[in-house]
Amino acid sequence: MKTRVFAMAMVLLIAGCAGNEVKQESKTQDPARLAEEYLARAQQQEARGELVEALESCKLALTVDPGNATAASKQAELERKLNALAEENYKAGLELQRMGKYGQARQKFLTAVRYRPDFPEAVESLKTERLDSQKVKLFLQYSMKPGELLANVAERYYRDYQKHYLIGAYNEVEDSTKITAGQAIRVPVVEGVACFITPAEAEALTKQRPGGLPPEVVVVRGAAVYTVKAGDTLPQLSQSYYGVKEKAGLIAKYNNIKEGTALRAGRKLLIPQVEGAAFHGTVAADAPLPEAQPPGAPPVEAKAEPAPAPPASAPPAAPLPVVAVPDPAAEARQKGLELQTSGNPAAAIGEFRKALEAKPQDAVALKGIAQAHFDLGVKSFEQKAYPAAVENFKASLGYQPGCDKCQDYIRRSEDAYKEQHYALGSSYFNSEKLPEAIKEWELVSAMDPGYKEVARNLQKARDLQDKLEAIKRSKAQ
Repeated sequence: MKTRVFAMAMVLLIAGCAGNEVKQESKTQDPARLAEEYLARAQQQEARGELVEALESCKLALTVDPGNATAASKQAELERKLNALAEENYKAGLELQRMGKYGQARQKFLTAVRYRPDFPEAVESLKTERLDSQKVKLFLQYSMKPGELLANVAERYYRDYQKHYLIGAYNEVEDSTKITAGQAIRVPVVEGVACFITPAEAEALTKQRPGGLPPEVVVVRGAAVYTVKAGDTLPQLSQSYYGVKEKAGLIAKYNNIKEGTALRAGRKLLIPQVEGAAFHGTVAADAPLPEAQPPGAPPVEAKAEPAPAPPASAPPAAPLPVVAVPDPAAEARQKGLELQTSGNPAAAIGEFRKALEAKPQDAVALKGIAQAHFDLGVKSFEQKAYPAAVENFKASLGYQPGCDKCQDYIRRSEDAYKEQHYALGSSYFNSEKLPEAIKEWELVSAMDPGYKEVARNLQKARDLQDKLEAIKRSKAQ
């Protein structure tokens, strides 16, 4: 009996030693074998369009086998593809943001960051779009006018139409083209962004925030119009109009130019008369203000404020002559017509807007801007850029409400957009690219949940993706 037990123990001991040898040999072979498994998985993921996951698998292969040349080469290739996709989505996000499609822009920025987590511009766009990196100090109430876009409101308050996304983000707007006339919005006063307001608006803000307004708020009582001469600089103009050179930045912001930029001779600048600062010039009665005074508000003082006595150490600064413009709308209107005739409707729209700021009921400018938006819409439609087409046709419709062609083009653009993305989703689905198919069908569903079989297709694709994810998790365990 003892002999039998001993024999069994010896067998177990020998088996254990042999097992240790096998484990030792396996341990030696594990890095290369694991790397191959990760590379095989990366190849499968890439074939399914899962480039982010494929890159992670390559990194795992290099973690266990740092000298694996195949894994290093594949990682570099995938990084190039993902960088290109990230850049493509980032640019698409900027374009959508410019168009006022803030919800879609956010998705593009998120996709760009998914493809490239260290993409600083995309990350910053997400922060700014949500005002995460900005501090809103207070806000103004504003009622949208017929045909007005958030870009017009941004131009009016920030003197920079490109900052319309700040207003859109603060109001949690998904699509600015769906904002209607009379709709109340909030215009935020954002840290670091100059906001130009009227005395009446300043009074309303003071009630909202007792104890003084933040430095970003600039109260404008009027503006002088100055024609730039050769050799003029912003500090010189600041010295002449305000008695100090330090307000060069104020003139730059009010005219949306970079401080230090060389001034072009012949250009007309608006020099704002602001509260709390002496003003040497003469306010032009017809110079466009940020916004006309509300009914019952005291009229803007037309006389120039007396200039303060200059310091004893400095010679008195002679005020520069003010060149008044008889009709500030005429020049912009004429430029708009010329640009439209030369086939540049986008630039024409900018000029017509300037004319309408000075004279909101200018019939020629209203007709011109409506036609320019219509022409841009047709161009976008022909290029199959359907969201841009819809935006321009709706803008044209805002300026000419009876435009039947605009209504027809909006319907055709939306139908073409839905069919375009519906077909693209079907193509991706048939190629087993489920994430891409889902994204395309989600675009269609967001516009028209009842379009064709989009609801059923979306559910099928999502169910299938959930099953695949469950299989992946089970294999990983």
